[in-house]
Amino acid sequence: MHSSKVKEISLIGILAAVNIASRIYLQALPNIKPVTSIIIISVMLFGLGFGVKLSIVTTVVSNLFLGMGTWTFFQILAWVVICLITQVLLELFPMAIFSFLMGYVFGIVVSLEQLMLGGPSLYIVYYMAGLLFDTFHAVGNFCFYLICAPILMKVLKKESERIRLKQD
Repeated sequence: MHSSKVKEISLIGILAAVNIASRIYLQALPNIKPVTSIIIISVMLFGLGFGVKLSIVTTVVSNLFLGMGTWTFFQILAWVVICLITQVLLELFPMAIFSFLMGYVFGIVVSLEQLMLGGPSLYIVYYMAGLLFDTFHAVGNFCFYLICAPILMKVLKKESERIRLKQD
């Protein structure tokens, strides 16, 4: 196996472990976790593919502990959508505000499960009922981005330059 692939797998493992631990140990704080901010930062530094892989590993492994269900697919989808939006809008937004907005994007995408199960009326009611939690997610993203970005950007930028994971 090529050494850059080993390093990529190792980095995904380390970042996924932080995400998984935060999802498990911060359960009492609804939707307030550094996961989305870490995924955004990983896309900024290592590219879309890395962020998608991190999203999948984070979701599947943490849901082994938190519970698997149809929502697992929609959580993965939500974080992949956030990866795609990050890749496209990277230069246009101040990233802390962008991170804040992604809290709402996550809620909109995860709620699509209800659209499939009960149609538009259930989707709207479900999403509106969860809007407070999406706000918690958004505020948490904003704060965690401000906390995590300076540290992770410094540490991981050196690593990204060294192993050249970033997609051009």
